[in-house]
Amino acid sequence: MMAFCYVPRLQQAGLTLVTVHDWSGTISFADVGAIVYYLKAIPWLVPGFSVTTHAPYLQQLQRRRDRGEPLVFTAKHYLIEARKPTLQEGTR
Repeated sequence: MMAFCYVPRLQQAGLTLVTVHDWSGTISFADVGAIVYYLKAIPWLVPGFSVTTHAPYLQQLQRRRDRGEPLVFTAKHYLIEARKPTLQEGTR
């Protein structure tokens, strides 16, 4: 889902949108360790991620890397900055 899908709901809630950005592109990793670091740093990306619970997937990625295949993935991200109007803004 892209950021602009949320805009009407945020406006209906009375929020003022400051910034709305969508991004899509590729993310590449040098090795499986870098993927683990990335997923640990962003826990909401794969809820419940751990090396133990995801070992089969990580091993599959390692085999892919061992064959010389790049670890490149498509990604979509969005940023929304919204603010609750101040009392002064609400009276204009």
